[in-house]
Amino acid sequence: MPLSSDDIRIVIDALDRSTWDQAEIVVDDVRIAVGRKDMPAPGSAAAAPAGPPPAVAAPAPAHAAPAPEPAVTGSAPAVASAAATAEPQPYDASTADDHVLAAPSVGVFWRSPSPGAPPFVEVGSHVAVGDTVGIVEVMKLMNNVGADVAGTVTAVFPANAEHVEFGTPLVAIRPDA
Repeated sequence: MPLSSDDIRIVIDALDRSTWDQAEIVVDDVRIAVGRKDMPAPGSAAAAPAGPPPAVAAPAPAHAAPAPEPAVTGSAPAVASAAATAEPQPYDASTADDHVLAAPSVGVFWRSPSPGAPPFVEVGSHVAVGDTVGIVEVMKLMNNVGADVAGTVTAVFPANAEHVEFGTPLVAIRPDA
């Protein structure tokens, strides 16, 4: 199925009407990547996880126990990535002053721009309006989720690579005074 110029225009118009920063469409051997001005190119290291994301067979339960670490053999030292091992922190829902960012769509939540990279934000991080706090991947499209208030991150709810639904709480931010 070849892409026509009308198909490309539809993709660009959809991006213009959406809150997405970028989109990438692949049909057969044709790849089209579009993005807003002053944004990294879709598929660049800053925009999307490098390489294929880990397979997710089923949505992870909200309070799943961490998987046991495999035994390491040989003389090379084992180094665990802080981004890969960071678990979401418990959240005190009694704090009504926090602003909660919700998932804009169904997809897989990524806490960092690429495997092994530090997360965009952690509990205690300060964010400005527009700062990326995570990525929601939908059918290989990486959608940056930006902070809509300036403040301090008080919770990051989903774990890295966790399936999220539309409206799932992603990050809680205590707005600046």
